Amino acid sequence: MRWAEVEQTFVVQLGAFRGWLEVEDTAFFVTAYDAATGELELSDRSRERLAAATLAVDPDDALRCTVKGRFAARFTRAAQAQLLEAVDVDDGAVVVRAGGERLRAPGLS
Repeated sequence: MRWAEVEQTFVVQLGAFRGWLEVEDTAFFVTAYDAATGELELSDRSRERLAAATLAVDPDDALRCTVKGRFAARFTRAAQAQLLEAVDVDDGAVVVRAGGERLRAPGLS
């Protein structure tokens, strides 16, 4: 699966066949959070730094964030538990421990 910029949609290509995908919820899932590095592991097996300012809780009480600069991602239960172990409250502000830093997460307040 990849994002096709021209068509503004996700596509899958198998040999000569190319199909468009309709994503109903999120195209990516966060499968793990590593507080030591501040990195997320995503369902496409890539890793990237957590953008803590994009963290939010959805109506189902699942954590979400933005990945790859613009796509919504939903945390799996295991990844959500890992992230919540790295959350602190400092003077009323929610912060996430990430690789030696403390990143503000206003969407979790």
